[in-house]
Amino acid sequence: MSPSALNTYLDCPLKFYYQYVVGLNRPNKVSSEIDAAQFGSIFHLSAQKTYEYLTSRDDLITKDILESLIKKDVKLQSYVDFAFNNILFKSNDDLKPEYNGQQLINSKVIVSYLKQLLRNDIQYAPFQMIAMEKFISEDFPIIINGKKLNLRFGGIIDRIDRKEDMLRIVDYKTGGTPETPANLEALFTPSKKRPSHIFQTFLYASIQCKKESLKVAPSLLYIHHASSETYSPIIEIGEPRKAKIPVSDFSIYEEKFRDRLSLLIKEIFNPEIPFTQTKDIDFCEYCDFKTLCKK
Repeated sequence: MSPSALNTYLDCPLKFYYQYVVGLNRPNKVSSEIDAAQFGSIFHLSAQKTYEYLTSRDDLITKDILESLIKKDVKLQSYVDFAFNNILFKSNDDLKPEYNGQQLINSKVIVSYLKQLLRNDIQYAPFQMIAMEKFISEDFPIIINGKKLNLRFGGIIDRIDRKEDMLRIVDYKTGGTPETPANLEALFTPSKKRPSHIFQTFLYASIQCKKESLKVAPSLLYIHHASSETYSPIIEIGEPRKAKIPVSDFSIYEEKFRDRLSLLIKEIFNPEIPFTQTKDIDFCEYCDFKTLCKK
């Protein structure tokens, strides 16, 4: 089960039912223009190609190699061109895409985001790149109504890097703004303002904690907010108008997070709890199934 599925249930149990139980597919939209999801995917693939180049000889990322690459506009553009060909144009050609006006603008924005990512990493370097676009998973057995159910949680982590005794689980974001949950319960409380991205990253961190002796730091790198030299993608937690605590060692929160996750899973698989419509109509505005449920 993916974090996206769990987030869908928390947003609207009925949407979860349509999408993951019944298996209804979202309508395919064919367009030459880039939506937010495609923009994010193109940036992700461009970043992956960039760091594959940087780690082709050594997984140690230094300031020198970052500062060298940030000056190579043509090379960075080639990674963006590759991603456009792969994701938007569905082509494996190495030729430069024939962009229309809006696509060209978006390609230049993504190049600028790559440079911002490199600048951010210059401030953090040196560090070791452990993995990119890595699939991780964990078996999650649970007892429901006296019966053992074997689940598996998993998903793709954008990036895992290491500096000293800290392993960062990094999720890139090209939209939205950084959020600070008051506590763990805020991740499981249905609301339009619920920090679903943090829920996903915490789930990945909880899986990685089982595999590592290092400190695991869940991180959301909002690339369009990362221009400050003091910017840190490490997630913070804390009540409003009180000091915020960086989650630089997820093991402190892991047990409580897993306990709350178990309660959520038991609720999802409880046959006595129906898949009801969300009470927050803000979720319905862009829902793929709103004509079906007639909310």
